[in-house]
Amino acid sequence: MQASITRYNDRVNSLMPGAKIIKLIGYTRGNKDYQKAKRAALKWKDSKSLNDVEINDWIEQGGWIGAVIPEGRYLIDVDNELLGGLLKDLLEGENIHHHAIKTPKGYHFIFKESQKVTQYQGYINRLGIQTDSRKSEAGYEVFPTINTEGRFIVTESLEPLDEPPQYLYKVWNAQKTPSPMAYPYKTSGSRDGDFYDLARRLLTCGVSKKDTIESLELAYEYFVPYKDDFPLSAIKEKVESAYKKINEGNSSPTKRIINFEYREKDIGKNIVIPKPFKVSGNDTLFEEKVDKDGNVTKKLVSRKTPYITKEFNNIERPQVLYEIEWAEQKRIVKEVVPASTIAVKKELLELSEKGLSVNDNNVKKIITYFDQYLLINNICHHYAVERLGHIKDKFIHPLLSEDIEIMAIDYGEKQIIEGFKIRGTVDSWKKGVFEHIKQSPKAVIMVLASFASVIIKDLKVQPFIVDLSGTTSQGKTTTLKIAASVWGNDGLISEWNATKVSIERKASYLNSFPLFLDDTRKADERILKDVVYQFSGGRSKGRGSLKGSQREYTWNNILLSTGEVSLNEYAKNQGGAAARIIPLVDEPLPKSQDNIVKLYEGMENNYGAAGIGFLEIWMNHKKELISEYHKFRNYYIDKAKGNEVLNRLAGYYAAIHFTGSILKNKMGFEIDLKVIADLFDDIVSENKSTDKPMQFLEEILTDLDSSRQDIFYDYLPQVHKAIFKKGQLYLMPAYLTRFLGIEEKATRREWLKRGLTVGKQEKGSYVDYRQVKHKGKNFRVIPLNMEYVLELGFDFEELTVN
Repeated sequence: MQASITRYNDRVNSLMPGAKIIKLIGYTRGNKDYQKAKRAALKWKDSKSLNDVEINDWIEQGGWIGAVIPEGRYLIDVDNELLGGLLKDLLEGENIHHHAIKTPKGYHFIFKESQKVTQYQGYINRLGIQTDSRKSEAGYEVFPTINTEGRFIVTESLEPLDEPPQYLYKVWNAQKTPSPMAYPYKTSGSRDGDFYDLARRLLTCGVSKKDTIESLELAYEYFVPYKDDFPLSAIKEKVESAYKKINEGNSSPTKRIINFEYREKDIGKNIVIPKPFKVSGNDTLFEEKVDKDGNVTKKLVSRKTPYITKEFNNIERPQVLYEIEWAEQKRIVKEVVPASTIAVKKELLELSEKGLSVNDNNVKKIITYFDQYLLINNICHHYAVERLGHIKDKFIHPLLSEDIEIMAIDYGEKQIIEGFKIRGTVDSWKKGVFEHIKQSPKAVIMVLASFASVIIKDLKVQPFIVDLSGTTSQGKTTTLKIAASVWGNDGLISEWNATKVSIERKASYLNSFPLFLDDTRKADERILKDVVYQFSGGRSKGRGSLKGSQREYTWNNILLSTGEVSLNEYAKNQGGAAARIIPLVDEPLPKSQDNIVKLYEGMENNYGAAGIGFLEIWMNHKKELISEYHKFRNYYIDKAKGNEVLNRLAGYYAAIHFTGSILKNKMGFEIDLKVIADLFDDIVSENKSTDKPMQFLEEILTDLDSSRQDIFYDYLPQVHKAIFKKGQLYLMPAYLTRFLGIEEKATRREWLKRGLTVGKQEKGSYVDYRQVKHKGKNFRVIPLNMEYVLELGFDFEELTVN
């Protein structure tokens, strides 16, 4: 029986991968109504996808199936068999990759989904054909089966699908104005007049002259069989004639052109206000209606008229945004909002906080106004990004990326953008700022890390942290300001007094530029520990939403941090923290008051230029320079001598040292690279966290040394942590579990491998535990190598009770 089942899931997936399959009423239970047959049998948005057994069973009952339009697919419906067939010939003739389904009344065409198209019903496209459309998750397709008479697949592309070509874009509402075209033109008929009317209509609705000519020439080639006395050159003549007429006819009753003298400079072109809306002289939006007797009535819609002046297409992901303007007491307010803002009541109402006159009473009217406004106005298109740094094959700097708009929708992002300023030159920054710190290696490391942040993605280095810690008033904040001056002013510096989410958002927005966070004592200790791990992963925490999962933020930069206590201490019970942080401890700057004063004077007059100078050199020479980085990395890996933590730090430190060599050799910076290299050895010797297993052992011995009453000598203690017998110290596994937590297994494995504990063979495995009998009781314990215990300065023999 299983062999006779038709595999409809495979058929659906070949056209619409991942589509949910639902039950449609079809001709079950005696239904004979075609329109009713296409309806869902259940609430299709809530129902689960059918399997092949369920599908075949439902079809046997006379039911139909529907395929919900999946993500990545877009459907255009031509509810006319003749016009659908003509459009099919055009798409095949122009080699547009698509799928096509023949329906009893017309054709359905399936394309790759595009951010440039929307869902609509009953609109005329640029070819003059009336169509409907369906976007992903917003509708379903009646899928052809053995009992859907007149419905079958006629075209299945073997190539990846194309997006809908622009000549299929909607233009105007067919319910208000039908198409003037009478395809196909098999005789001379009304070809001249119809093509002129279509050209005039397209131009009036904001389609460019070039796109109008392209659309009409395609219609001419595929939809006009009789071309006698109607040459191709006639198409351009019709378009030019319509274009000339429209420019002469700004007083035409089909539209009204509104000019505002105080806005001409900002807009740079005329605006078409859609009927039935009109704008008064003081920029108030009205709705004007004419009754059957010719009486005109006006109804106030909004005290302020909003205009859409720009459309932005996000180059990183499918997203459309609009710039909205309105007049506010002799000034122009500009807001950039996602496309959903002008279409969703709740989101549009939020603009009332910015001063737009929108409320519960008029919000639906304004949404209608925006929809019609976009239909008949030719909005300027721009590319945009919603963050900085590396975006696909481009690098975005707020002061260099003139052809791409940088979105800063939230106030915090606007503050970041405002921080990228330039004052002075590279040479004046070197003289006024860097000259005063070049003899201070730890301050130089912070500054080099600030430069290095923008290149670590090219070097394939993961995000990491440079942490400057020490007691109060040692110049930590000043050093952070110096590092920030590489790219801009103090506006780039944030405090640690922030939530994890806000730190994620800032890291993602900066993306490749360094994140500056000052003073760890102002932060919640739990946040500090989490941020260390989250930041170095380069991806925000996954979060759910009502519809699935929220978009995760990513970044590839360096975090420069300051505080009185090292970040390693906040995460000391988690071994991986040390492999994510380059720790710089104690005074970064000399205690010269005169030097500090000169530093602040230098930073006040010089910032931002050095970073741009470095960035330009890197972009021009990175192909030849990247190979040099690996020499530095190998040098520091040799210094790591197999230590896993130091091996990771080697890559980070090499990126900083490598950056110093570029600044020295390409930009003339006076940097003592040998001192930078030697500082790595100092960091290793000062930072016990780089040898986490040994650090854990020392911490455990310290704990036992301070609580010897918990060691079983002659009497079993109340809290049992260890046993001391005949000069040997044994650790209780339960104590290790409490002390080490999730690090227990990894730490014990490393101890055994390095001989810090005494192992033995047991059942073919080498283990770190054994059975010990002490004072008449048997215990499973972990024996320590007493040579290391003594080497660390601990002696537990003294309190042995005889």
